[in-house]
Amino acid sequence: MPRANLSPDALTRAALDLIDTDGPGALSMSALARRVGVQTASLYAHVRDLAALRSAVQAAVFAELADAIGDAPTLRDLANAQRAYAVAHPARWAMISQPVERNEITEPMASRVSALVVGSLGAYALPEGETVHAVRFASATIAGYLALESATSFAHRDEATDASWNRALDALDRALRTWTPEDPA
Repeated sequence: MPRANLSPDALTRAALDLIDTDGPGALSMSALARRVGVQTASLYAHVRDLAALRSAVQAAVFAELADAIGDAPTLRDLANAQRAYAVAHPARWAMISQPVERNEITEPMASRVSALVVGSLGAYALPEGETVHAVRFASATIAGYLALESATSFAHRDEATDASWNRALDALDRALRTWTPEDPA
């Protein structure tokens, strides 16, 4: 009979706590078992394997992120919500870019965030067929800035990063307002 305190949800929450403390690279079945006070083999009654655990953790992070973003944001609102989440939960934010097997656990939550990103581009008159490219561009710009900020790559300067962040968002806005399809020639 499974322990009362062990369930897939409880293990996902414990895994989130583990990565908050020790970073995404520390997530393993044995580390999780130690954290919840059971033998590693006991976890397999609740989670298939490490890949399934990583998928569940990533899905939980996407759900938290979608909740943090909220409904129908502007691109700036979305970017600021992502930045606030990345600052508040750096290890969880890092889980978004960790490779996981795409499956029924992760897909709905990742799709929810993707839909919010697409929705945030609604103010831009993107040419037909260009949304996917604009989403990739916006996502790469935001994620790239946040990755550099998280790695303290800007720490060698005295200036606060807020001004640079706002300039990056202004440049992203200008690029999207003037977006044109690629010339097929």
